[in-house]
Amino acid sequence: MWGVVMWYIQNRGNRAPQKDPVMMYGVMLLFVLLVSGIVAGTAGADTQKKGDTESGPDVAIIDATVQMDISDMEEISLGTIPDERLIVTITVKNTGDREAPGYKLRAYLVRVGREDEIGTQIGGDITDTRLGAGEVRTYTKSWSMPTHLKKGEYRVMVVLDTSNYFIEPDTDNNRITSQQPVVPGALTGPEGAVPVYSPAEITKPGYYVLKRDIDGLKKLNIFEIKASGVTIDGGGNTIRGRSTGFTSGIYINAGTALNDITIKNVVIEGTDAGIWMYKASNCVISNCTFRNTANMGLRLDQSNQNQIFDNIFEKNAIGIGIFQSKDNVIFNNIFKNKHNAVVNEDQRNMWNTDLKSGTNIIGGTMVGGNAWFDETGEGGFSALAQDYTHDGISDAPYSLNANNIDLYPLSRVTSGTLSLLTTPVPTETPVLEWIDTKSENTSEEVIPAPDSESPVTATVPTMPTETVAAPVQTEEIQLPSPVTQENTPEGTSSQSAGDMQPKAPDTNVTSLLSKPSGPLSPYADISVKEVSGPETGCPGTGFTISAVIENTGGYDADAFQVRFYLTEDRQIDNRDIFLGEKTLKNLLSASEQTITESFTIPQLIGLKNYYLAIVTNTDNAIFEDKKENNTGFSAVRMAVREC
Repeated sequence: MWGVVMWYIQNRGNRAPQKDPVMMYGVMLLFVLLVSGIVAGTAGADTQKKGDTESGPDVAIIDATVQMDISDMEEISLGTIPDERLIVTITVKNTGDREAPGYKLRAYLVRVGREDEIGTQIGGDITDTRLGAGEVRTYTKSWSMPTHLKKGEYRVMVVLDTSNYFIEPDTDNNRITSQQPVVPGALTGPEGAVPVYSPAEITKPGYYVLKRDIDGLKKLNIFEIKASGVTIDGGGNTIRGRSTGFTSGIYINAGTALNDITIKNVVIEGTDAGIWMYKASNCVISNCTFRNTANMGLRLDQSNQNQIFDNIFEKNAIGIGIFQSKDNVIFNNIFKNKHNAVVNEDQRNMWNTDLKSGTNIIGGTMVGGNAWFDETGEGGFSALAQDYTHDGISDAPYSLNANNIDLYPLSRVTSGTLSLLTTPVPTETPVLEWIDTKSENTSEEVIPAPDSESPVTATVPTMPTETVAAPVQTEEIQLPSPVTQENTPEGTSSQSAGDMQPKAPDTNVTSLLSKPSGPLSPYADISVKEVSGPETGCPGTGFTISAVIENTGGYDADAFQVRFYLTEDRQIDNRDIFLGEKTLKNLLSASEQTITESFTIPQLIGLKNYYLAIVTNTDNAIFEDKKENNTGFSAVRMAVREC
């Protein structure tokens, strides 16, 4: 351009004057066009350079988490230690405005405190392609924990690499470290402990640690302890089962006395009994939660001098049942159940410790007894009992019966007037589902009647003495036939109420009653429907009594005593003639059994007319809210005459 201008100046004098303006205008126009082109070219170059740096794909790691887990493994036998696994979840996003053709992810374990170093790679590379602009993808991988790692805490570092696919403008977002630390060996428990991953029978002393939630389904005993010196540490995990009438989360029973057993830090739910202790002494149950058990959260049979504290019992049919057991110490527990506790009246247990400073289980400033609520946790004794000293202890005791009194029950109330100090009973009778479930034997419990200040004493069972065998359980209930268990001796008239599931005698016939149209009682309700026998008899000769016994209540009657009499006046007292007794078993809810027993008329009996009488549940083994129908008489008297 400048050359054209100079040429014009040099040759200006040789041109005609009239052509000079035309030439000048042309040169000026050419100059303007040339300058415009230079400016436009420079701007285009700048725009292209800027686009090259600010557009295109840009893949970033936006999250990474890790946890140790073995929940997807099937049943693992006791003593087996599975490979520890890491569940790693990685999330990436293309924050650019173009599709990313591909990328690669790699994970490492790095020591806590040394996250700036590349550690041990875990798993294989994750390679993927075609991540659209703005698209998010999440990867979840299960990788084995390396076995050669040193002890300590580790985190997972994830590194992104796109070098084989494209060049990223920003690489600061290509590395991330998880916040959660993992500890190699955490799933195997502390040194010397036995890790537990599945239901088991424990036959040796030791420290057993649950390493995951355990679902026993319909298994009879999810855990069965048959040795002294056992500790089960739940580690905050849950033992879950299903009610079939006889299931338990943990069953302590070796047929002989056991001692020094500790169960702690575990949640048990869904079974018939949470923990069932039989002949267990000097044991500790602490920091456990018993929830939604169909029968009892914790049951003690012939178990003495145990400590039960810092537990939660909620939404169970019965929170705790204590039968033929004494000198147990139960304190600083929360009870929120339909019935919180049942206990034999003739056995003394301690329901509190000496008062001492400290935060109790519901937040008060003193530790003493227990918190007694209704099923909702909003009502009940501890929600009503006054605390004028503001120390979290009720000013009045909580009495189960004469030998079982909580002297220092916990209270949430700090002012007002104490008007009623009895455990409330639900005002509405619950409608029970028509299912086959087992109701455990219960004990004597003082339950206040609704709208009354006087407690009503409910009758509960006496459990077997030290000479009886351990309760026998059975896994299935079949109707209409009685429940049986292989290798269990047949029931006889001398059977103890503690033998839970023997075969019924052949003379017993079980049949279902028609389904009631209205709600059932929440308890068993045993009645004598019919009694029959001969119209005549002779002293010293045999005769047979038949009777129909029915259970019209909502709970099954496991085992109870039935006594047989001859009476002149339809009033059972010490003047009547006692013929004998037998144990009746497995009288299910809404069913009846026909029993037939043979006896001998006493040789020295008076020659009179006698009613045949039957009295059921004479040992109070079954909890009933009414007992008026427990006695039945024959319609026709038997005439005893000389033959």
